[in-house]
Amino acid sequence: MRALRKFPFFLPFGGCRGRCVYCNQRAITGSSDIPSPDAVRSALAALTEPVEVCYFGGSFCRFGYDAVKDYLDAVNDSAPNGSRVRFSTYPGDLSDDRLRDMVLSHPIACVELGVPSLDPHVLQSCKREACPGAILENIVQLRDECVTLAVQMMIGLPGQTVESSIGDLRAIAELKGPLDWQLRIYPCLVINGTELSQMAKDGDYTPLTIDEAVNWGGAFMDEAFSLGFTPIRAGLQESELLASEVRGGPHHPALGELIFSEAIARRLFRQSPKGPWIVPSSQISKFTGHDNFGLRRLAELSGIDIKLARSRLSVFPA
Repeated sequence: MRALRKFPFFLPFGGCRGRCVYCNQRAITGSSDIPSPDAVRSALAALTEPVEVCYFGGSFCRFGYDAVKDYLDAVNDSAPNGSRVRFSTYPGDLSDDRLRDMVLSHPIACVELGVPSLDPHVLQSCKREACPGAILENIVQLRDECVTLAVQMMIGLPGQTVESSIGDLRAIAELKGPLDWQLRIYPCLVINGTELSQMAKDGDYTPLTIDEAVNWGGAFMDEAFSLGFTPIRAGLQESELLASEVRGGPHHPALGELIFSEAIARRLFRQSPKGPWIVPSSQISKFTGHDNFGLRRLAELSGIDIKLARSRLSVFPA
């Protein structure tokens, strides 16, 4: 099935029963109002090609049965034939049989599950309502329904470590098995209007630096590749609004690119500590971009100078 163009609708804080200490979805999405199902119908009716309709922000399945059905029916009613739906929600929100059966009767492309951590101490520190055991049970339930899943995970949360985050990733990978699940990685930012912002001011939380986030994110993503995940994003979508609202943490317009570069450099080094290294032409920007960041990291990991590292890096196709 060919990939469809994504057509997103943002539902900031929609369905949320509380607020995580790090979350300000209005600053992240640039949206302050939740579009109604009728507004969705109107927007989709103007399209001529099938799309992947995305409902992001909040927890989609906590709107309640009738509202969720109305949003999904809006796609059936107004989007071009062949369109599908992707949405993000809390793990466990589809444990109700009636709701799950209704949702899965629609053309679902992917269900993205917010799993920032599986560490109960971290979840409690973030005021995230979740039980690690229940999260894993709910993932298994959806997997067994043959639902295409993606997971949204975070690094740099209060009380979280590199080791605990990678342990979380491995626990989910055990459930995934050989299936191809997508993965989003979000380094924690301190955003204005959040409880985390006050925690940072009070000295109760120390945000990651950019270098720390790149190293942690690179190690995390390298492990994700090895475990068979398909990472599709690292870091929040950059915008002027987000930049104006960040009060601390690893904010950089190319953070995702740097994390991907770090992950690929680590992977090449592990496969061949001194080279030679061969990469597809589609990845060469990971080495030459941002002042040759990827190439410099490959040289550092290998203990050789950057000129020699460059000479040992080949690209295909030529």
